[in-house]
Amino acid sequence: MGAFVRQQWAGIMVIAALVFVPAAAYADRDGGTISTAEDLGWLAVGCGIAANLSLVGFKVVMKTPVMRLVGGRGIQGLAPMYRPVMDFHVMLNSVGFFAGLLHGFALVRGLDYISLSLAIVMTVSMVSGMLLRFVNGRNMKIVNRMVHGQVVIAAMLVTLVALHIITRWHHGVMMGLL
Repeated sequence: MGAFVRQQWAGIMVIAALVFVPAAAYADRDGGTISTAEDLGWLAVGCGIAANLSLVGFKVVMKTPVMRLVGGRGIQGLAPMYRPVMDFHVMLNSVGFFAGLLHGFALVRGLDYISLSLAIVMTVSMVSGMLLRFVNGRNMKIVNRMVHGQVVIAAMLVTLVALHIITRWHHGVMMGLL
Protein backbone atom coordinates (compact mmCIF):
# COMPACT_ATOMS: atom_id res chain seq x y z
CA MET A 1 0.00 0.00 0.00
CA GLY A 2 2.88 2.39 0.78
CA ALA A 3 4.44 2.00 -2.68
CA PHE A 4 1.11 2.76 -4.34
CA VAL A 5 0.77 6.00 -2.38
CA ARG A 6 4.34 7.02 -3.33
CA GLN A 7 3.61 6.30 -7.00
CA GLN A 8 0.48 8.45 -6.83
CA TRP A 9 2.42 11.34 -5.29
CA ALA A 10 5.17 10.97 -7.89
CA GLY A 11 2.55 11.09 -10.65
CA ILE A 12 0.93 14.17 -9.12
CA MET A 13 4.31 15.92 -8.88
CA VAL A 14 5.11 15.16 -12.54
CA ILE A 15 1.72 16.47 -13.67
CA ALA A 16 2.16 19.61 -11.53
CA ALA A 17 5.61 20.20 -13.03
CA LEU A 18 4.21 19.84 -16.54
CA VAL A 19 1.52 22.38 -15.73
CA PHE A 20 3.80 24.94 -14.08
CA VAL A 21 6.81 24.83 -16.46
CA PRO A 22 4.85 26.34 -19.40
CA ALA A 23 2.89 28.59 -17.02
CA ALA A 24 6.11 30.06 -15.64
CA ALA A 25 7.47 30.54 -19.14
CA TYR A 26 4.50 32.64 -20.23
CA ALA A 27 3.89 34.57 -17.02
CA ASP A 28 3.79 38.37 -17.14
CA ARG A 29 6.61 40.13 -15.37
CA ASP A 30 7.86 43.66 -14.75
CA GLY A 31 4.81 45.65 -15.70
CA GLY A 32 3.37 43.16 -18.14
CA THR A 33 6.14 43.26 -20.74
CA ILE A 34 6.48 39.93 -22.50
CA SER A 35 9.48 38.83 -24.51
CA THR A 36 8.50 35.85 -26.62
CA ALA A 37 12.10 35.01 -27.49
CA GLU A 38 13.09 34.99 -23.83
CA ASP A 39 10.05 32.88 -22.97
CA LEU A 40 11.01 30.36 -25.63
CA GLY A 41 14.47 30.12 -24.08
CA TRP A 42 13.06 29.46 -20.62
CA LEU A 43 10.60 26.95 -22.07
CA ALA A 44 13.53 25.13 -23.71
CA VAL A 45 15.40 25.03 -20.40
CA GLY A 46 12.35 23.83 -18.48
CA CYS A 47 11.54 21.10 -20.99
CA GLY A 48 15.13 19.89 -21.00
CA ILE A 49 15.26 19.69 -17.22
CA ALA A 50 11.90 17.90 -16.95
CA ALA A 51 12.71 15.45 -19.75
CA ASN A 52 16.14 14.46 -18.49
CA LEU A 53 15.39 14.35 -14.77
CA SER A 54 12.36 12.13 -15.37
CA LEU A 55 14.44 9.63 -17.38
CA VAL A 56 17.35 9.68 -14.93
CA GLY A 57 14.97 9.23 -11.99
CA PHE A 58 13.26 6.29 -13.69
CA LYS A 59 16.61 4.62 -14.41
CA VAL A 60 17.75 5.11 -10.81
CA VAL A 61 14.56 3.49 -9.53
CA MET A 62 14.97 0.63 -12.02
CA LYS A 63 18.54 -0.01 -10.81
CA THR A 64 17.51 -0.05 -7.15
CA PRO A 65 18.06 -3.53 -5.74
CA VAL A 66 14.91 -5.64 -5.57
CA MET A 67 15.15 -6.10 -1.80
CA ARG A 68 15.01 -2.34 -1.19
CA LEU A 69 11.67 -2.02 -2.96
CA VAL A 70 8.41 -3.30 -1.54
CA GLY A 71 8.92 -7.06 -1.30
CA GLY A 72 10.70 -7.19 -4.66
CA ARG A 73 7.52 -6.44 -6.61
CA GLY A 74 8.50 -2.91 -7.66
CA ILE A 75 10.90 -3.54 -10.54
CA GLN A 76 8.70 -6.02 -12.37
CA GLY A 77 5.82 -3.53 -12.09
CA LEU A 78 7.91 -0.71 -13.59
CA ALA A 79 9.49 -2.62 -16.49
CA PRO A 80 6.54 -2.05 -18.87
CA MET A 81 6.76 1.67 -18.15
CA TYR A 82 10.18 2.07 -19.82
CA ARG A 83 8.80 2.74 -23.30
CA PRO A 84 6.29 5.43 -22.17
CA VAL A 85 8.99 7.12 -20.05
CA MET A 86 11.33 7.09 -23.04
CA ASP A 87 8.57 8.49 -25.30
CA PHE A 88 7.97 11.24 -22.72
CA HIS A 89 11.72 11.98 -22.71
CA VAL A 90 11.85 12.20 -26.51
CA MET A 91 8.71 14.34 -26.69
CA LEU A 92 9.80 16.89 -24.10
CA ASN A 93 13.34 17.08 -25.47
CA SER A 94 11.91 17.67 -28.95
CA VAL A 95 9.70 20.48 -27.67
CA GLY A 96 12.66 21.97 -25.80
CA PHE A 97 14.95 21.67 -28.83
CA PHE A 98 12.52 23.41 -31.17
CA ALA A 99 11.75 26.10 -28.57
CA GLY A 100 15.51 26.69 -28.25
CA LEU A 101 15.85 26.76 -32.03
CA LEU A 102 13.12 29.38 -32.35
CA HIS A 103 14.69 31.31 -29.47
CA GLY A 104 17.98 31.35 -31.38
CA PHE A 105 16.34 32.43 -34.64
CA ALA A 106 14.52 35.28 -32.88
CA LEU A 107 17.77 36.54 -31.33
CA VAL A 108 20.19 35.76 -34.16
CA ARG A 109 21.56 39.32 -34.10
CA GLY A 110 23.10 38.64 -30.69
CA LEU A 111 24.87 35.46 -31.81
CA ASP A 112 28.11 34.87 -29.96
CA TYR A 113 30.47 31.92 -29.54
CA ILE A 114 28.60 30.58 -26.47
CA SER A 115 25.25 30.61 -28.27
CA LEU A 116 26.72 29.00 -31.37
CA SER A 117 28.43 26.30 -29.30
CA LEU A 118 25.17 25.67 -27.46
CA ALA A 119 23.31 25.29 -30.75
CA ILE A 120 25.89 22.80 -32.04
CA VAL A 121 25.85 20.67 -28.88
CA MET A 122 22.03 20.72 -28.76
CA THR A 123 21.85 19.64 -32.39
CA VAL A 124 24.37 16.81 -31.96
CA SER A 125 22.53 15.55 -28.90
CA MET A 126 19.11 15.80 -30.58
CA VAL A 127 20.21 14.11 -33.82
CA SER A 128 21.96 11.28 -31.98
CA GLY A 129 18.92 10.81 -29.76
CA MET A 130 16.54 10.67 -32.70
CA LEU A 131 18.78 8.23 -34.56
CA LEU A 132 19.03 6.12 -31.42
CA ARG A 133 15.24 6.10 -31.11
CA PHE A 134 14.26 5.45 -34.72
CA VAL A 135 17.16 3.56 -36.38
CA ASN A 136 17.28 -0.22 -36.10
CA GLY A 137 20.81 -1.06 -37.32
CA ARG A 138 23.02 -2.64 -34.64
CA ASN A 139 26.19 -0.70 -35.52
CA MET A 140 24.29 2.58 -35.76
CA LYS A 141 22.73 1.97 -32.33
CA ILE A 142 26.15 1.37 -30.78
CA VAL A 143 27.60 4.57 -32.28
CA ASN A 144 24.58 6.64 -31.26
CA ARG A 145 24.63 5.25 -27.71
CA MET A 146 28.28 6.23 -27.48
CA VAL A 147 27.57 9.77 -28.70
CA HIS A 148 24.23 10.36 -26.96
CA GLY A 149 25.21 8.81 -23.64
CA GLN A 150 28.46 10.68 -23.14
CA VAL A 151 28.71 12.45 -19.81
CA VAL A 152 30.98 15.00 -21.49
CA ILE A 153 28.23 16.08 -23.91
CA ALA A 154 25.70 16.37 -21.09
CA ALA A 155 28.17 18.38 -19.00
CA MET A 156 28.95 20.63 -21.99
CA LEU A 157 25.24 21.20 -22.56
CA VAL A 158 24.59 22.15 -18.93
CA THR A 159 27.68 24.39 -18.84
CA LEU A 160 26.81 26.15 -22.09
CA VAL A 161 23.20 26.73 -20.99
CA ALA A 162 24.44 28.22 -17.71
CA LEU A 163 26.99 30.44 -19.51
CA HIS A 164 24.37 31.52 -22.05
CA ILE A 165 21.96 32.53 -19.29
CA ILE A 166 24.65 34.35 -17.29
CA THR A 167 26.02 36.30 -20.27
CA ARG A 168 22.60 37.21 -21.65
CA TRP A 169 20.84 38.08 -18.40
CA HIS A 170 19.49 41.61 -18.96
CA HIS A 171 21.89 42.20 -21.84
CA GLY A 172 25.05 41.46 -19.91
CA VAL A 173 24.21 43.05 -16.55
CA MET A 174 25.13 39.77 -14.84
CA MET A 175 28.62 39.85 -16.40
CA GLY A 176 29.27 43.20 -14.68
CA LEU A 177 28.56 41.55 -11.33
CA LEU A 178 30.98 38.65 -11.86
